[in-house]
Amino acid sequence: MRRFLIPASVLALALATPALASEPVTKAQVLDAIRTFDANASGGVADATPAKDANDAVARASNTILRFSLESDDVVVDLGADSVPWCDVKKGVGDLSNSGARGLLLAAYLSGCVKAQLDAGKQNPNPYAGWVAMLRIYHAIKIREGVTIPEIDALMARQADGTLEAYAAEAVQRSTQNLRKAYGTPARQVETASAQP
Repeated sequence: MRRFLIPASVLALALATPALASEPVTKAQVLDAIRTFDANASGGVADATPAKDANDAVARASNTILRFSLESDDVVVDLGADSVPWCDVKKGVGDLSNSGARGLLLAAYLSGCVKAQLDAGKQNPNPYAGWVAMLRIYHAIKIREGVTIPEIDALMARQADGTLEAYAAEAVQRSTQNLRKAYGTPARQVETASAQP
């Protein structure tokens, strides 16, 4: 079962996008969108592309990644406060400082989570791969634009001291506990002798 705690602004963007009425996003399409996002969001390949074209490419790729994250049963993305501390899940990113950068970093996080799960061929709500992808983009934005987001700087410090992966495992546990408090423990199916073939 997929679980999402979606910031209101992200959900509103997804619901307001006419593309959601189209066919579901395929794995090939989302992987292509992730390559486009990675190439243009960090300023690498985008340096040779006019800024407007790069921004448009990032926006289209972000939309595709978001749609896949919401629609696909192949991935589970945790958008809880423990996994996405730079976004207020109740308010979204619109009212926060550096809201544009925070939204871009959310897309980078989704990109990393989706790619890691598709590469592994299994669902995994662990935010580590998403954080690594997001931190790569954050580093570029911080250098290029001087953006500072304290919640992400804390994750960057954990990456530097080698504790980020362990912290990600703890974040999954905290998120799971919070979901169980809010929604209860999932019912377990008990297999009996009569249920076996």
